[in-house]
Amino acid sequence: MCEILGEVKKGDLERVAFKSEQLRKYFPKSYSPKQMQDTIIKLLEQWHKKRQRGMEL
Repeated sequence: MCEILGEVKKGDLERVAFKSEQLRKYFPKSYSPKQMQDTIIKLLEQWHKKRQRGMEL
């Protein structure tokens, strides 16, 4: 039974998780988790585009 509980689930391999307190300090208190997620995704997209442009030079 311990093996089953310790087993890594397929979905967990594709998931990145942060503790709320790790992220909260960067967002207004009024932000919902969805707003935080949307902002993070938008920033990652901008970062990715910037890296792509840098690689094209």
